[in-house]
Amino acid sequence: MASLNKNLNKFFNNNKFVGSFPSYKDIPYLEIKRECCFIGRSNVGKSSLINSITGTKKLAKTSKTPGRTQAINIFVISEKINMIDLPGYGFAKVSKVARENLMTLIEEYIENRDKLDHVFLLIDSKVGVKNSDIDMFDLLGNCSRKFSIILTKIDKVSKSYLDYQKKSILSLMKNYKDSFENIYQSETKKNNGITEITFDIDFEIKNKFLNSLMVVSFQFGLEKIADAFQKRAEELFGNSKN
Repeated sequence: MASLNKNLNKFFNNNKFVGSFPSYKDIPYLEIKRECCFIGRSNVGKSSLINSITGTKKLAKTSKTPGRTQAINIFVISEKINMIDLPGYGFAKVSKVARENLMTLIEEYIENRDKLDHVFLLIDSKVGVKNSDIDMFDLLGNCSRKFSIILTKIDKVSKSYLDYQKKSILSLMKNYKDSFENIYQSETKKNNGITEITFDIDFEIKNKFLNSLMVVSFQFGLEKIADAFQKRAEELFGNSKN
């Protein structure tokens, strides 16, 4: 597992900021074909998670003020994957017009972005699922977008409450079985759960079969399974031209 973590770190540490764009139509042509995005309510921890995944502190701008992200922010990982930080939704302390404009930006990107392979939707584990999150589930389902859920700030809740939130979400996801893929949890200050998320970003997009093996290895602690395709991981990181 140590060698797998080393390769993941190497892969995601090779990153750069492309730019911020007010609409998906303004995004310049990018040769990279694979793309994933992070979305969630304002102040859910999207930018902090991106920084943890990439092993940096300032790649994505973080702020204690909700609603800081106002555009589509694009980061490129090892010249193979575009990673997108979308604006947060559900922030009440802005005008109605501003909220509507941000939702239009988000909806148009999700509905029309051809490169988008996977959506990671973040839920604050202290707060749980809100109506605005359900609206986003509906949008993703209606657009046939594959998505995974990441429970953030797990260090702020008890294990029993976290288990309750996970069970509630999994029950709700029965309504989105054609789009929902997985559920993760993260604590960015200690990087708990980051390995699983980084693996999913790269391999779910590249190879569903390998990803399913990795999910099993994390769930049951079968290190031999992870080691078995460690060699394949190195091949994909080093030799993939897509």
